[in-house]
Amino acid sequence: MNRLAKLVQELDYDDLLKIRKDIAEGNMLRLIEERIAAFENPNKVCPVCGVELDPSTAMTLYFGPKGLRQRASFDGEDCLNSFLNNKV
Repeated sequence: MNRLAKLVQELDYDDLLKIRKDIAEGNMLRLIEERIAAFENPNKVCPVCGVELDPSTAMTLYFGPKGLRQRASFDGEDCLNSFLNNKV
């Protein structure tokens, strides 16, 4: 049984009614979409200079061993190069 189904099985009647109301009003979908966006777009500022990133021009670097990939996004090539040159 998946985790969500197991969680639902453990809820009491009042909690189930509250969740059903949240689903009907769209609150659960909004909450899930916000949480997914936080995972997919964690870098909102350049880690080198702190400038807010423009998603259409940001440069993204994926690094790390397979299975433990990390992602960093930069506002320009200069910050990307600085990150690569100063990486310990």
